[in-house]
Amino acid sequence: MAKEKVKIDIPGSLFPFIPPVSELIGWLGGPKGLHTQLYWMQKEHQQHKPDLKTLRKACHDGVTPRSAAMIKANIYEAAEGMGFNELIKGITPVEPLVNGTNGAKWSAQASGFLNGINRHQTEKLKLPRTFAFLEKRAQAESQMMLALQNDVPNEERLVLLHTAFCEACQNYTLLSPQQIQSYGIVIIDANRTGHTSTLKQVAEALKCSFSLRVDFYHQLLANFMADMLPLRKSLRLSTSLDDALVNHGAMGRMLPLMRQGKLITPTERLYAYWRRAFLDVGEKPVTNSAMALHMPLPALPKTRVKQSPSTESSADTLQKITDAANDSRLSLWKQWRRGAIPESEHLTKFLESLSSEAYDAFLPFVMTRVATAWTKWIEYECAKLQGLTQQAPSLAELIDREWLVNKFSEYPKYWEHMAQVTTDQPEP
Repeated sequence: MAKEKVKIDIPGSLFPFIPPVSELIGWLGGPKGLHTQLYWMQKEHQQHKPDLKTLRKACHDGVTPRSAAMIKANIYEAAEGMGFNELIKGITPVEPLVNGTNGAKWSAQASGFLNGINRHQTEKLKLPRTFAFLEKRAQAESQMMLALQNDVPNEERLVLLHTAFCEACQNYTLLSPQQIQSYGIVIIDANRTGHTSTLKQVAEALKCSFSLRVDFYHQLLANFMADMLPLRKSLRLSTSLDDALVNHGAMGRMLPLMRQGKLITPTERLYAYWRRAFLDVGEKPVTNSAMALHMPLPALPKTRVKQSPSTESSADTLQKITDAANDSRLSLWKQWRRGAIPESEHLTKFLESLSSEAYDAFLPFVMTRVATAWTKWIEYECAKLQGLTQQAPSLAELIDREWLVNKFSEYPKYWEHMAQVTTDQPEP
């Protein structure tokens, strides 16, 4: 008789109506797997059992009830030590989760994100629109998955799935009727037993997946930025940043561009923006060398200088150390501009130095994280498409990098829609 096994994690679904939250965490440089997050929580509180290997097994294959109980006890102990015990209670599902859905994990991660922010805020942040969006999207996702799992003949089940998919897209996305109709056919074909796709159908499936994920992330971002609008005064924004938030949803001018065949990423555009974001009208943008001076100083052991002759004065040695440190800061500035993910502490110090005491660094911090994730995402999509077109060159005639970038750059449409919603409706 096989021993009973208990799994800690719920596998993420690749269905793009709500993408797996692990992909966003990965783009932000965080731990992709739940087992890694649990291990980090243990290390924070000097808990060393179970080890990473056992946690991975618990999340993927399952462990004995005894091991599962120990892991659960460790989670609650670590959560209590971090002040998250109420959060753990709040995100525990009150209803059974539908297989193949991602909504519950998004709600849990969003709650953890908000709780983490509020641990360091005098004025507690609330995100009513963001959480309402996630809840409604999760409900629609569950309905679609239930239709797919319905115990009826296959063709009847496909009809139910098609209906649920089209209704969800009409009610919860900004996809056009033509896109919904086209992608509805894609969903049916993908779930039809023994179906073999043509190259055109493969292209439509790629477009469907990408468009649904774009819609989710753009709506998520627009709702989050709409939650920032009532906080404009407490956010202490510069004139430029206030305009960016109100009129462009903070990120509307940071979208990727194709310039003479070269991809200009959101990260590149954002760091170019930081050169003028805190200046008065008419002032020239800050030079890259001057921007680098706002970067955090490297640790002394990392600041290397050549050995000096005994005759060299202490002032000369100090100058060499200063020059080496500034070179390191300029190098780090260049790395960030090229897409390196800044450590949270370093990014905070940079933005606080750049904005000075006159402005708050919270919104710039969020914008930087968004630009980083967007850049990683679009680079991933472009690399995936390139690999597919190498295998099937004719695919490039049906979907190319320019299509991806144009679709990715539709965020202003979502912010315009959000602005209309927030004007017509009272605050949630």
